[in-house]
Amino acid sequence: MSVDLALGVRKVLQRVKTQLQKEQQVERAAKLVSMQQLQAWCDRHELASSGWFAAKVVSFDHEVIQAIEQTLSELGLAGIEVDFSQQDRFAQSDSGAAEYKSAGLAPMEKRVLMAQANCGAYFPEWVTEAPSQWVMDVDWQTLQLNQFADLVVVENRDAFYQYFALHPQRYTLPEQALNALVIYRGDGDESKGCKALCEACVLAGKNLIYFGDYDSAGLNFAVNGGYSHVMLALHEYLLEQANDIAQDAKQIHLAQSVSAFAQQLAADDPLQALLMHNVQKQKGLRQQSFKGALQIVPIKRSKVLV
Repeated sequence: MSVDLALGVRKVLQRVKTQLQKEQQVERAAKLVSMQQLQAWCDRHELASSGWFAAKVVSFDHEVIQAIEQTLSELGLAGIEVDFSQQDRFAQSDSGAAEYKSAGLAPMEKRVLMAQANCGAYFPEWVTEAPSQWVMDVDWQTLQLNQFADLVVVENRDAFYQYFALHPQRYTLPEQALNALVIYRGDGDESKGCKALCEACVLAGKNLIYFGDYDSAGLNFAVNGGYSHVMLALHEYLLEQANDIAQDAKQIHLAQSVSAFAQQLAADDPLQALLMHNVQKQKGLRQQSFKGALQIVPIKRSKVLV
């Protein structure tokens, strides 16, 4: 058992403390898991609870909260009022001795991997061969977004690392994609920074371009993920090269979503044919297989999707 209060108990006590600003006494059912955990914590630290912890009801007042706060202080732990949700690990360490890995900001929560072209001259002499792009791990909030009209989000990490390096040996990027802010989408906590940056770019009126696999998963991300454009190989190349192997059978459940989006597009919308080819033929093409000129296709949305 942890020496500290469980996070769930802390949240309950925070609400109780707020209520006590307007009321003389606040009650909670003794059978609640949080109350049982609180009683076990009091017993462990020899904090008398018989006067306010009854068989059916737990009665809190200012003296009870003060006694709990005093015990926390003596143990070197954060007070009840401390909100860990917006704290990183360093701020948590300043609040108390305990660590709260499941609460607060994860190390990658506000960070993104950003690719920047043509930085080779800045590499030190102990790098044997300067690459054609830098990859920077940055806090997205430090970026000057007014320097970019577009944001490109790359689905696959290997494609991200070769975004500029492959150009023009493997594919030719449109000028719009060459001048964009380019980041890796990421997974788990790593994707939270990407999501926050995307939201900021939408508010700033910037284009969000998704660059990923031509399969049901990648297309679903593009059309249902709030992106304004998708970057793909040219139509002719996709229709000729798309194959069964690159379309994972596990993605079949996404076909309906992609198809529903395609059906609300105008018949002459260039994206509709590509979406329907994927879902009807169940053929895909990995991002790593794109060759030749790439295109950026607008993702048009009707007001009401069918």
